[in-house]
Amino acid sequence: MKVFISWSGNQSKKLGEAIKEWLPSVLQVVVPYFTPSDIEKGTRWSTDIAKELDESQIGILCVTNDNLHSDWILFEAGALSKRFQKSHVCPILFGITNTDLAGPLKQFQTTEFEKNDFLKLISVINNQLGEHKLTQKTLDNVFEKWWPDLDSKIQEILKDVEQPDKPIRSDRELLEEILSLNRSGISSNMRSAIPTGAIKEILQTVIALHDEQVNQQGSYQDTLNTLKLMQQALLYLSRRNVGRSQELDELIARFNKLEYLIFDDEQAHGINDEDLPF
Repeated sequence: MKVFISWSGNQSKKLGEAIKEWLPSVLQVVVPYFTPSDIEKGTRWSTDIAKELDESQIGILCVTNDNLHSDWILFEAGALSKRFQKSHVCPILFGITNTDLAGPLKQFQTTEFEKNDFLKLISVINNQLGEHKLTQKTLDNVFEKWWPDLDSKIQEILKDVEQPDKPIRSDRELLEEILSLNRSGISSNMRSAIPTGAIKEILQTVIALHDEQVNQQGSYQDTLNTLKLMQQALLYLSRRNVGRSQELDELIARFNKLEYLIFDDEQAHGINDEDLPF
């Protein structure tokens, strides 16, 4: 099985080479594909690289502080996502964390380069090997044996890299992202909290009531009968909001006491409009 390794920049290239050399030691049937130079990547992408991409089942992105906003890493991330399921596009974060990511890379399940997280990534790759898949116990044992070699090499590559003297993303950027996520989450929860059946029932009843009045059809009792059809759906929605305000609670209480019958002097004497001579 082929694994496509994407990189951009000198440091990312060294990290990708280290993974390329190490990966077959753990999963022997895996064949990593790694482009050797930026020039070749730029001039031959539509031929050799496109062919390798089409034959690969997993895509690994070597993401560092230097290439977070690289056009090339974002381009290949987009190409990989079109070819694979999102779960098979695997950005590995070296010297950065998930909070440092922004833009298109945030849509993928990332792997921080530390032992437990990296084992999860190897398990994802192993699960795609079909009949060649290792049992979890065997995978754990093999990984335990080879992990120190990779860790040592990666740390050697990273040791000379200057760490940023301030966060990659400001507190304001992170706060705005959290607020945005919270708003979208609240919106999603509100949509899922209201059953579509209740909404459908209310809309159908209001439309029917409207059409009756426009066409001057039915009596007052017919109108009340139509309104009553909404009672169950409206009761369900109102009960989910009890306690939010005194005014709303009073309205809900009034709604619960509504009668859907006409009681007037004419009905009391058994007189209908149709019985009147004028």
